[in-house]
Amino acid sequence: MFARFRLRPVAAWWICAVVLCHGRHELWALSADAGWGEFSPKARPAVLEESTDHRAESMARMAVGLLVAENDPDESFRHYRRALDLDPSNVSLSQEIARVHLQREEVPEALAVLKDALKLNPKSSSLALRIAGIYVVSLRKFGPAERYARQALGADPDGIEPYQMLYSIYRADGRPGEAAALLQEAARRDGNQNAAFWAGLGDLSVRQLVMDGHLRDSGKTAVVLGHYRQAAELGRQDPVVLLRALNFFFAGNHLEDAVATARRLLVLQPSDARSREKLALALSSLGRDDEAEVELEGVTAENPTSLLAYRAHGEILLRRGDTAGALDKFEKALLLHDDDPRLYLEIVDLCVQTEDPERATRWLSRAREKFTHLPELPFYEGQLLGHLKRWREAHNAMDISADLASRYQPSFLTADFYFQHGVVAERAGAREAAVRHLLACIEMDGEHSAALNYLGYMWSEEGENLSDAEKFIRRALVIEPDNAAYLDSLGWVLYQQGRYHEALDPLQRASQLAAGEPDATIEEHLGDVLDKLGRRQEAAEAWDRAAALEGASEGVAGKLQAARAGKAAPSAEAKVAKP
Repeated sequence: MFARFRLRPVAAWWICAVVLCHGRHELWALSADAGWGEFSPKARPAVLEESTDHRAESMARMAVGLLVAENDPDESFRHYRRALDLDPSNVSLSQEIARVHLQREEVPEALAVLKDALKLNPKSSSLALRIAGIYVVSLRKFGPAERYARQALGADPDGIEPYQMLYSIYRADGRPGEAAALLQEAARRDGNQNAAFWAGLGDLSVRQLVMDGHLRDSGKTAVVLGHYRQAAELGRQDPVVLLRALNFFFAGNHLEDAVATARRLLVLQPSDARSREKLALALSSLGRDDEAEVELEGVTAENPTSLLAYRAHGEILLRRGDTAGALDKFEKALLLHDDDPRLYLEIVDLCVQTEDPERATRWLSRAREKFTHLPELPFYEGQLLGHLKRWREAHNAMDISADLASRYQPSFLTADFYFQHGVVAERAGAREAAVRHLLACIEMDGEHSAALNYLGYMWSEEGENLSDAEKFIRRALVIEPDNAAYLDSLGWVLYQQGRYHEALDPLQRASQLAAGEPDATIEEHLGDVLDKLGRRQEAAEAWDRAAALEGASEGVAGKLQAARAGKAAPSAEAKVAKP
């Protein structure tokens, strides 16, 4: 009697200490399985009848173990061990002791503790699963692991954890057929009202599709879609389940499901910016841009650092034709994430579309300073500088691009690259370099008609290599026989050779083909040939048409004046070559 009287106050003192120092939840976690209703918020009857003395002392031992755990793990473990001896049916305490044994690599001891607890709690799914996990991970013994996993399934047929364990066992043991059959077995529990079960089954089924290479099989993914829809319906008040379903719907492009699930989730968690972003993107993909924009504005108001929101908003504005608004959003995105060179190039393209090439050049220069090994950046800078007629700077940028490509990215040196390099070099006055680059283009792609024509016209303009120039131009016309620019080039190279009668037909055809958008160079060349053939009136008419067009050369006015005065026209001068 005296001993019993002394034990209870001691136990109570330690319990109070635990509550004050560690909080009630740690104590509840260990005491709930013992059925200690006075301390557990969700008490249940004890599995085994115990004396009040043993229960109190066991709880006191647990309290002492909690207090000394940080400073003296061994002493803490001894108190836990003694507590379990007094209360062998405590599931949580058994698992904690087993965890310590496993840390010490004492696998047999861990198994012994858990098996003893399972004998006293044969309906404990968590104990059976813990034992199965040890057999798989620590011992690689799949037979016993499967037996205990099946026991867990029998104890908790509506829980997903036993199926997850069995699935892992079958896959690890090289039994994929049984793993697939297990998923079918789980799917037949269509009366199961556990939302987490269906979400977990969906996760397992996705894993199966990935491993079997059937993730793009619409027939098989339809089954998985059904699992997640069931999870979302049953888990309308469970944000964890809804989020798992949303992630699948969004990744699988099931946009209507994604929208509905995201809206439910945001009712429960209004500040979930990631889910709001997914909702906005799904709405945008469905063409519901007005709704998407409202959500994106909400995201940026709540989280001004949302890169995805700014980019998505920019895409919506682009579709509306608001290029300036899109540019503003993309620039804000770049301030948040400046490690993506593609974003720089998108901004550059928008700057060009908004007719602000100087702004585009500044962004490209900044990108070049950051990404020093990428040939794309100086290449695009060269194109922009050319647009601004700053040809020498453009040529320098193209040379830098070629050098970077040769060192870091040889695949960038395509036929089109050499063509653009040649064009910029010619405009910059570097004729020898231009010829070298254009020949490199033609060597890589013998049917690159633009390069064939450009080089041929460039030579004919200078009155050199006229035979080769004619051959190249004729090769271009075989590829594009109705190209007005190429026909003009042919007429001009024939003119330069003094073959005026032959030159007339291609130039007349070029003029006819370009009638919808008349070209000053073609009309001037046609006038030059007509003049050489003595058809002065027709020549004057052609020159008059040329003079009225944008891009007319300075010499055409002198030719017109001479023709009207009845004098011979000044020597014809070819216009600067165009690609």
